[in-house]
Amino acid sequence: MIICISRRFGSGGRELGSVLSQKLAIPVFDKEIIAKVARESDMSEEFVENHEGNPTYSHILNVPMGRGLFGSGNDKIMTPEKLFMFQTRVIKEIVKENGSCIFVGRCADVILEGYENCFRFFIHSPKEDRVKRIVETEGISVREAGKKVKQMDWERSSYHNYYTKRKWGDPDHYDMILNTAKTGIDKAADIIINYISSAES
Repeated sequence: MIICISRRFGSGGRELGSVLSQKLAIPVFDKEIIAKVARESDMSEEFVENHEGNPTYSHILNVPMGRGLFGSGNDKIMTPEKLFMFQTRVIKEIVKENGSCIFVGRCADVILEGYENCFRFFIHSPKEDRVKRIVETEGISVREAGKKVKQMDWERSSYHNYYTKRKWGDPDHYDMILNTAKTGIDKAADIIINYISSAES
């Protein structure tokens, strides 16, 4: 079983992944992928995290790589595109090593398309609810939280749309779309588990 969670910023997608991991006793991968991509690419975790979702697609970062990926004259220059290729490889390796697992973001919903027993969910909630969550979790003002929600949603959608050629949040692409403002995190997890159980039976 593979569960891919795409989410609007502040909707609780990361928390949902953790709850599902506990209920199903399978590993969840989110920030952990950054460390794995950093090792694969010989870049620092800070560098990968700062540029992983960079929507400036064609911008060459001009940072020397530890080892090449393509074996060409350009293989010593890191670009966002190369980081995405490393990420794709890491995600597929995680599935191979673990079998059942949960991914939060990272375009896993498209990277793993076609894999057997792969389920994709999009998590959202109204902007005011997401702003409230960010204010509470990050201790920032309502104004700052509102700006961050808008910026992060734009970055996630731009990143996903560019690299996957699929529209982020398109209902046709997901098994289910859940509004966590209505369900709460724990109930959303139960809904997902029941859906998967029904689909697999």
